[in-house]
Amino acid sequence: MSARRLLLALLVVSLTACGQVPVAASISVPDPVAAPAAAVAEARADVADAAAPAVASAQESTSAAVMPVVVALQEVVQEVMPPAASPAQVSIISPAAVALIVRWEVGSQALYTRRYESPIWPGGASGVTWGVGYDGGHQTRQQIGVDWSALEAASRLQATAGITGSTAQPVVRDLRDVRVPFGLASDVFGVASLPRYHSSARRAFGADGFDALPADARGALVSLVYNRGASMTGPARAEMRAIRDVCLPGTDVHCIARQIRQMCRLWRGTNLEAGLCGRREDEAGLTERAR
Repeated sequence: MSARRLLLALLVVSLTACGQVPVAASISVPDPVAAPAAAVAEARADVADAAAPAVASAQESTSAAVMPVVVALQEVVQEVMPPAASPAQVSIISPAAVALIVRWEVGSQALYTRRYESPIWPGGASGVTWGVGYDGGHQTRQQIGVDWSALEAASRLQATAGITGSTAQPVVRDLRDVRVPFGLASDVFGVASLPRYHSSARRAFGADGFDALPADARGALVSLVYNRGASMTGPARAEMRAIRDVCLPGTDVHCIARQIRQMCRLWRGTNLEAGLCGRREDEAGLTERAR
């Protein structure tokens, strides 16, 4: 079986196993040896888009059985089309939005050094997490290796790929001696994580409407996707769909802010209310002030 056919077959099977519609039959994956680099990159993005609903759905659940299937699929894709290191680039969202994400992920450099320099397990459906909110459970071994190649312990962190939920708790205990300096964490956030989540948010909300927003508003949506994922399916994503379908066509930042605040209904009365509702309020405020 050719690499292309193998990728498509695995994608269909994996998305079906995750309860998603098998959309991969429409994806054309070129031979990476014969195809131009641009075509390979486009195919990789198509595969990522097709898998995105399953990935995002898994991120919002405690299904420790689903995420390994999704990550295994991505591993096979990356065997044929290995992930490339992201080139250095200027900030793609506003400095205020970058500061918001970093503040809610790790607080400050001093707090990071005290509390987050070693990998942690945040709980819930998360995997082992380090750096600026970098969740190894939702990455592939190859991607972790590329993103953290400058870290001596990168090979140990690769072992966290696909491990989420309570099964990640014992894994993090074996990584207590690993230290990720704040400078390196910031570099990976800026060069790898932020561009990846920016692209994910842009695809999820639609490039035309997303690109028309002021930089602060775009950054607020990137923060939202960084925290919640990019899924648009299910009752918990009603506000995400409203932003895409109602607010963005008119570039209505106040509409976006209202929908972000309304998401707090999901965590009200839980131990997540203070943190997640606080972050949503900050994102809404940044959006309202956007010019």
